[in-house]
Amino acid sequence: MIPELSSHRLVAREDVPLAGRTTLRIGGPARFFVEVEDVAALVALLRWAAAGGLPVLPLGKGSNILIPDDGFPGVAFVLGGDFRKVEIRGTEVLAGAGASLVSLASAAQRAGLSGFEGLSGIPSSVGGAVRINAGAYGSEIFDVLSSVEVVSREGERCEIPAPRIPHGYRWSALMESADIVASAALRLREADPEAIRARMAEVTAKRKRALPPQPNAGSIFKNPPGDFAGRLLEACGMKGRRIGGAEVSRLHANVIVNAGGATAADVRALMDEMRTAVEARFGVVLIPEIEVLPFASVE
Repeated sequence: MIPELSSHRLVAREDVPLAGRTTLRIGGPARFFVEVEDVAALVALLRWAAAGGLPVLPLGKGSNILIPDDGFPGVAFVLGGDFRKVEIRGTEVLAGAGASLVSLASAAQRAGLSGFEGLSGIPSSVGGAVRINAGAYGSEIFDVLSSVEVVSREGERCEIPAPRIPHGYRWSALMESADIVASAALRLREADPEAIRARMAEVTAKRKRALPPQPNAGSIFKNPPGDFAGRLLEACGMKGRRIGGAEVSRLHANVIVNAGGATAADVRALMDEMRTAVEARFGVVLIPEIEVLPFASVE
């Protein structure tokens, strides 16, 4: 425990490996790893990190990130406790940033609220999904987002109406901000619970068919306008291409799997090769969809 934070609802440890907390199963240790249970603890943690000049990393479900092999030199944290609560108020859903999209979708289904089914199978937390404007099967979280509560790196809280947050395909201005998403309010619509359940089952089955069983981070690159990154990569013969333990899935050319013992360096080298191949053949520069630490695009 960090002495200065001992009175708050959090658990802090040092030198905690992060690989097991990412869907790629890759990444070295965090200097500090903290499980935060309420907003007061988050505010205290962020102020403590800022005072010490430590970078912070909200980890969420670790589904859209590549952590370096030598780890993260600051404070990595996950949101638990109060942050995992989902509350239904009429047609509005209030969700903590640590809640999973699966739990949010399930709560909405039980309440007979529709509009979130397309996102129900994404292995993300609410905070991570809002930050990148996560989407699937024709829907994005900003389609139903009403407002977001954020906490600044200095520990200041603020509620922002969703229309005031610039956003687009797999992007929102929150990605370029130091603010941490603490909670989100979503506006859904009433529908038959069984029809919602059927749509969720359809989405889950479709996602399982599309993604390989090996550890992966989903789509590696964003789709370029009017095309699909997977189609371009497959046309370049990238399926099955392997560097070290990282391999382009034979099921989906825009997915890299950890075929065993993959390192972050392996993944980055493979991403470089994939992007170079597409640019050389089609003149299209693919943009990473996953976040590559340190916070920069692949060169």
